[in-house]
Amino acid sequence: MPCTVSNFESGSNRYRPNVRIGNWFEDICLEEDKIVSFRKMRDRGELLVEKARTLFDNFQKEVQLAAPKHDITIGATIQLMPIYMNILDMDTSELHPALSVVINEHAIRTSQTINEDCELTVAPSERPCVRNSYRIVSGDDHDRTGEKLKYGQRFRLECVESPDDPILLYSAPKLNNLSQAINTTFNSAKYGEINLPLGLVHRSKIMCRDGDIPSAFTNWFCMHVDPHKRFESEGETLPSNSPLVIVHAATNRNLAAENVVTQTLFGPEFLVSVQNYRNVYKREIWKNVWMISNGHHTHAAH
Repeated sequence: MPCTVSNFESGSNRYRPNVRIGNWFEDICLEEDKIVSFRKMRDRGELLVEKARTLFDNFQKEVQLAAPKHDITIGATIQLMPIYMNILDMDTSELHPALSVVINEHAIRTSQTINEDCELTVAPSERPCVRNSYRIVSGDDHDRTGEKLKYGQRFRLECVESPDDPILLYSAPKLNNLSQAINTTFNSAKYGEINLPLGLVHRSKIMCRDGDIPSAFTNWFCMHVDPHKRFESEGETLPSNSPLVIVHAATNRNLAAENVVTQTLFGPEFLVSVQNYRNVYKREIWKNVWMISNGHHTHAAH
């Protein structure tokens, strides 16, 4: 049977005019539906750009720190700041880095406030705000507001914008299979071993008997920066804006600012971990030396 050529081979003659008009009308309706959906999402604040704007407003909201005093008191709102960042070819004297909360871009769609999915970094701090300020609370579940914090005394760090169910800073040792108990986007390592990361947890998950996180994982204490003065300084009041070492009580490892830069929604920031960094004289190097600032920045000796 001989082959025949169809009259509808060309694209222009494939459909009749009334079919093409129907297709055009359908496309117009789809575009109108997209516009209506866009306007509804915009009015409800569900657009990604609106969520990002809300997130920045919430995280960057200014916070009033405690009045500058010589000593640190329990209940005060403070900042945790590395005393010095020894970064090659980078002047950090005016950086004023502080321990900060950061949210990854995947979590923006579900929450625009500080939550357990957030991570911790060391970020430039032009002014105290929600993401880089914390409240010091007692580590023994007693209300010790107003008491002076002492070397060796357990305390907890509480995010300032979590009044109903406070969010606490914690770390955790590795699990039985040697995997990390806290999932983070980026990790740092020492001698090939991944450092312990930091995380956030609601107090409701540690206060109950069957809580997800043992309460000991949220406890921290401070040591004198000079190893030869640690025994005699135990129990003395903790000075503000002075070099000190912050220790995670459960793992006996120090809070550490890493010289590793990562890109976040707020710009380039430094990683933070729980790891001991000491020199040949068994003295903590700059990564483990912090200060607790309660209202003003000072340039302490390196």
